[in-house]
Amino acid sequence: MKITALSTIRNTTWSNYTWVQVETDSGLVGLGETFRHPTPIVRYLHDVIAPWLLGQEAGEVARIAHGLMRHGGLRFLGYPTRSVEIRANSAVDIALWDLKAKAAGLPLCDLLGGPVRREIPVYNTCAGAGYNIAAMTERSRMAGAGEDDLDLQLSDPARLAQSLLDEGITAMKIWPFDRFAESSGGRRIRADELDAGLDVLAAIRDAVGGEMDILLEYHSLWHAAPARQILREADAYKPFWHEDPIPMENLRDLSALRRDVATPIAGSESHGTATWVRDALAAEAVDYLHFDISWVGGISEAQRVAHLAAAHDRMIAPHDCTGPVTWVANLHLSLAHVHALWLESVRAYYQGFYRQLVTELPVISKGHAQMMTGAGLGTELSDELLNHPDTIIERSTR
Repeated sequence: MKITALSTIRNTTWSNYTWVQVETDSGLVGLGETFRHPTPIVRYLHDVIAPWLLGQEAGEVARIAHGLMRHGGLRFLGYPTRSVEIRANSAVDIALWDLKAKAAGLPLCDLLGGPVRREIPVYNTCAGAGYNIAAMTERSRMAGAGEDDLDLQLSDPARLAQSLLDEGITAMKIWPFDRFAESSGGRRIRADELDAGLDVLAAIRDAVGGEMDILLEYHSLWHAAPARQILREADAYKPFWHEDPIPMENLRDLSALRRDVATPIAGSESHGTATWVRDALAAEAVDYLHFDISWVGGISEAQRVAHLAAAHDRMIAPHDCTGPVTWVANLHLSLAHVHALWLESVRAYYQGFYRQLVTELPVISKGHAQMMTGAGLGTELSDELLNHPDTIIERSTR
């Protein structure tokens, strides 16, 4: 099964996404995805990856994954992070795993060892429909009209929590302190700002008590001293975890922070390669691992991270506030690992625009994502996306 073409698909409406299709002489096509900075990713894929990849055996996933990271001019030397090169590699690797599972006629989960469960709980990242989608969308936009989950984080967190419970979802991720980090550069938080952020937690606890797990996200916006102040105060409301409270390459500070607070630390979508996870675990800096498959090197690297986590008795919870292909890949990976905790999900996405982008999505029932049964990932890009007037498709062949 030789690789005959590599295509990239992007669209100005959903401008943060890059999709990859890897074609073969068997007629099978593999699908991959990555997120953010599509222009340099697309150029790297066609100018650097495609000339090396075309003509290779698609089923030799492990060899190609190694080559993407280590081969000659492809090698990216730098801190283990979500670089343009690694994002591009990730999309290709996901597509190769999709191809391999399709060739076997099996769901991807089966190639990863088979399911240890048929469903997994979801938690809701409380973003809105437009969050993170356009290239210029601000990460922590809190203003604007509407009643989506992003707005309700601050305007009515109690109603937000209850609405999730009504759907059977018992865990929610929010970021009530980000607005203050952005105003101060993460250098300080005033007493009134701290109280305002804590009021959000209090409202949720007053409304639903301990029925809802609260996951606190900080987007690595804070310096160590104010982060310590915030996390210690927030601990009183018994959050489930503190996620990326400081820049996550600062492992010494992160380890000290972890010792100073009661709530576990989750990390990190920002880095999360096996090298970073190895060092973070050695530094005793992190409790939960929420790497992003489309940013760390694809499923091949995600498998290495998952096995490292298991060896250190750490739970995994792959990140997805990004795209539908990554979300589906996360589901397959999570169902195949007994130490997967839950599936990050954004209901504004899977109830909304994800349906425009792909043909199949996981079924969410009573707060659980159900196993997908189609071959490979079990989903394809939709005709609506492929035929959209703003869709740009570039194709490299031998």
